Amino acid sequence: MDFIALEIETANQWRDSICSIGLVKVKNDKIIDSLFTFINPNQPFDEYYIAQHGITEEMVKFSPTFEEFYPLLNKWLTNQTVVGYYRNYDQSVLEESCLSINQLVPFCKFGCILQFARNKLNNERHFSLLTLAHLFGIPLHLERAEIIANLVLSFEEKFKEFTLHDLTNSSKKIASHNPIFTDSYFQGKNIVFTGALEGVTRSMAAKKIRSIGGIFSNTVTKQTNILIVSNSSWAKAESGHKSSKFHKAEQFQSMGYPIEIIQEEKIRPYLK
Repeated sequence: MDFIALEIETANQWRDSICSIGLVKVKNDKIIDSLFTFINPNQPFDEYYIAQHGITEEMVKFSPTFEEFYPLLNKWLTNQTVVGYYRNYDQSVLEESCLSINQLVPFCKFGCILQFARNKLNNERHFSLLTLAHLFGIPLHLERAEIIANLVLSFEEKFKEFTLHDLTNSSKKIASHNPIFTDSYFQGKNIVFTGALEGVTRSMAAKKIRSIGGIFSNTVTKQTNILIVSNSSWAKAESGHKSSKFHKAEQFQSMGYPIEIIQEEKIRPYLK
């Protein structure tokens, strides 16, 4: 297999605030090159994000900006299969960062570790990158891009007939969690709504969620279990215009928090 493992960190909730990029090149099933660099986003660093990745404004102040690093990144990624932990996040970060400097996103095919792991490892409940690394016996001290590369190589060993197509064949459309819902499914879970719901007010929906044991909240945090996205907001998200709550939920997902993102129409019976 030939591919590039990619890992990106941001300074804050904005997708164009990249503060580090890790790259690992795999050719013929062997790691042959790697590159890690801090990126100066010229944006404020949010303390929550610092706590997640340990990168501070002081650490990046003499580093290249994304615009300065772009030519090298473009050379690494163009015409490659690029595998990250969470495709939706990685791709949108690159899209918005390239847009901010009036450049095109490198032409490549994106693959996703998280979605593949969820589909294949049915008995597991947690799918953070470090959890998967531990499960597959990959040293946790490695850079995150190295962990991603080694996970892909481990998938080839563990799963019969595995190919990179298994990581890249998800469509561009946003993936929604789709379990079998019952009243008990929502009990004790912290639930947030985004967008205008159809045929029911936010207060009525919140009351219903509480009546079946859920915990209603207005803010997406690391304690959030479910983000319910209105049908209208879902349509906007698929056209590239995600709400701030949607963005934040995906950011937490990219950090390994098991937040489910569910379209309104899939739980409509529970909102009436």
